[in-house]
Amino acid sequence: MKDHISSVIITGASGGIGQALARRFAREGYRLFLHACRHMDLLQQQAQDLILKYGVPVFTLQADLSHYADLHQMFQTILQEDPAPDCLINNAGISFFSLLQDAQEADWDRVMNTNAKSVFGCCKEVLPSMLRRHEGSIINISSMWGCVGASMETLYSASKGAVNAFTRALGKEVAPSGIRVNAIACGVIDTPMNDVLNPEEKQSLAQDIPLGRFALPIEVADLAWYLAGSQSSYLTAQVISLDGGYL
Repeated sequence: MKDHISSVIITGASGGIGQALARRFAREGYRLFLHACRHMDLLQQQAQDLILKYGVPVFTLQADLSHYADLHQMFQTILQEDPAPDCLINNAGISFFSLLQDAQEADWDRVMNTNAKSVFGCCKEVLPSMLRRHEGSIINISSMWGCVGASMETLYSASKGAVNAFTRALGKEVAPSGIRVNAIACGVIDTPMNDVLNPEEKQSLAQDIPLGRFALPIEVADLAWYLAGSQSSYLTAQVISLDGGYL
């Protein structure tokens, strides 16, 4: 067991869901390792706010997780500071809207590398520490479109489908070592990612959701908190839908 406070690594921490995740775990006293590829000014300000409000240690890291060398270097920095992270939340990701015939090979590579390859790399880097301790939780932030697919989001759906299959397989692989791996298949979350929709489109989409609204980022964070702790100790290799009944 660790002799210091619990810690969590959150990738994509400068976005709407990432910020909510950071606040939720800071509220519980976790040491935070917050990653962003861009928007480092925003991430640094967020870190300062969390330190002042919750008094927890917060470290910020910049890396392009689609490139394994950058990802590896980031984890070297993390593991030097804390050789025994308790939880990894793979939240970094990008969206991509296009007809398939308009998509290019470079688009496929960018979406798959950012959304799926990064999950592989982050898990691979953190697992040796968790395996040595026979404990740890990995949470992958995925999408409902990885379960059923979405028109004009073929590449995005494929990348999240890969994350879902990866989650189920890795969860089974490392369960005998006491490590749990789960994914949250998010529905429509009220974040800037949905600003591509105009107000009328947002209203129409909300009406299609049985609960009648978009999810709040904190609702994703609350579920992640549940999956990270001992309260979900028998839950692993699962893709949990958080979609308001949409599917």
